[in-house]
Amino acid sequence: MNLRQSVTAALALISRRDRRILIVLIVIQAGLSFLDLVAIALLGIVVALSASAVTGETPKLVITVLDWLGLEKIDLLTLSLVLALIAATLLVSKSIISFLLTRRTLRFLANRQAMVSGKLASELLAQPLLFIQRRSSQEIAYTLTGGVNAATLGVLGNAVMIASELSLVLILIAGLAFVDLAVTGFTIVFFVLVGLMLHKVLANWAGRLGIQVSEAEVASYASLQEVVRTYREVAVVGRRSMYIDRFRGLRWQAATVQADLQIMNQVSKYVLEVALIIGGGLLAISQLLTRDAAAAVSVIAVFLAAATRMMPSLLRMQSSSLNIRSSAGTAELTFSLAKELEQKSGVHGPIHLDVDTWQRVESGLRNGHPEFDADVEVSEAGLSYPDADAAAISGISLRVTAGTSLALVGSTGAGKSTLADLILGVLVPDIGTVTIGGVEPSIAISNAPGAITYVPQDIAVVNGTIRDNVALGLPPDLVLDDRIWEALERAQLATFLSEQREGLDTFVGEHGMRLSGGQRQRLGLARALYTRPRLIVLDEATSALDAETEQAVAKTLSDLEGDVTLVIVAHRLSTIRHCDQVAYLDKGRLVAIGTFEDVRNLAPDFDHQAQLHGL
Repeated sequence: MNLRQSVTAALALISRRDRRILIVLIVIQAGLSFLDLVAIALLGIVVALSASAVTGETPKLVITVLDWLGLEKIDLLTLSLVLALIAATLLVSKSIISFLLTRRTLRFLANRQAMVSGKLASELLAQPLLFIQRRSSQEIAYTLTGGVNAATLGVLGNAVMIASELSLVLILIAGLAFVDLAVTGFTIVFFVLVGLMLHKVLANWAGRLGIQVSEAEVASYASLQEVVRTYREVAVVGRRSMYIDRFRGLRWQAATVQADLQIMNQVSKYVLEVALIIGGGLLAISQLLTRDAAAAVSVIAVFLAAATRMMPSLLRMQSSSLNIRSSAGTAELTFSLAKELEQKSGVHGPIHLDVDTWQRVESGLRNGHPEFDADVEVSEAGLSYPDADAAAISGISLRVTAGTSLALVGSTGAGKSTLADLILGVLVPDIGTVTIGGVEPSIAISNAPGAITYVPQDIAVVNGTIRDNVALGLPPDLVLDDRIWEALERAQLATFLSEQREGLDTFVGEHGMRLSGGQRQRLGLARALYTRPRLIVLDEATSALDAETEQAVAKTLSDLEGDVTLVIVAHRLSTIRHCDQVAYLDKGRLVAIGTFEDVRNLAPDFDHQAQLHGL
């Protein structure tokens, strides 16, 4: 990705209004460059006047300028001091204003960084599960944080810097052209050649380093999270040292790349410093050989004054150019995600928390969902996963009347969890339809947040308290402690917590490490019950429970029947024996549906499984 493509991709992340603001900031920065031009011109006059005091000859151009300004009759020493003071004031003022403007620009881009991260997160989380699962959690985290930072502050911040510095250089070159066209031509050719040489040598290097930074960071996150999540398994088999070596190697790689980035930025400084010395020497020789002393000194003085102002600009432009290339490499994952999301913008819009959504969430929490229609209907639904040889499910039709229960059973890979995900709306069927209350699951969820809940086999526990986990994602003013205790009581976890000194403030640790497997599953069930849902989907939600607790939870679920629609994915057939309907799936197809006994009669394989369970 070249410089133009990088800037274009970064600009596409922000709104049109923000782009216009950036243009205004660049124009203001460019306008400040005229202060440099005036200051340098004044310094050139001061040097010329000083040289004329020694040689007795004043360049004609200087005399013309002084006549035009009406300053020809002022004392030479006084005039020199006044002009030098004005020049110094202009240069200092320009530097101060430029600093303040740069700070404002960077703060503006920092704010845009937060907005872009939020926008991309909103659009990403509005996509189906399969789209999200294309990327690892570490890659997503880096894309929405470090990648966005590189795109905004890294690419756009440096692009603004280049634009403002380029305007200064062009204005100073225009000023030099007014003094001497030959000198201007020499300056342009010399510094352009030096800049092109630097860009050719360093640009590709910068791009590669940026990509290496993102790869090393994502791999480091993944390695660290992997060893923390699998600590018991890794510790028991004695592999902790291997993870440490891997993590150390990745950090070593990242550190080496960061060092190379710093070294690369220093190369430009030293090359341009040497170039200035060589260029100034060549110009001095040519001027002293072809002009009188006063004129030569004046031209050299103007060149050096302009060059000393241009040098920092050239350095910043070169450094910013390299930073854009490296930042573009770092932000490549972000640009790729943004492009994919843009292509899907017409299919799945971003998620917004507006006033209506807030009111629906609050109403559901306080009043339940009395008007919600939990009737589930699946009609000829089919879905294939990417690169799969066969469909995950195919031609499935069934109906779950509101207030009844459906059990999904079958061997591993039969399509039970896929069908559950279709009902939940996290997957969208390739063919056929899935509706809840006559509308798509996503619309049903939007209309009544909290009316549909899910209890997975592997409960995701956040690093916080019991209260944080039961009221997952809700702001403090929508967290109702009495409702939390009610949900914990139904999930058979209240007794355990009442014995803890901290109660709802009991800290569970990252991934629930301070809880047993059964406690984590009961915590997930309490989370699902907190919103008093009308439809609950449970995917092996009692697999980690002991027999006594499972029986108590089964009674809780039984008590919900009639008021709540239950869809239960289960391998342990004892937990679903009394469901209103049992659907037996095999290789993605619905083999039989009916009561438990009906399905035993219709599906020999299911009957065999029931016998193995002693049923």
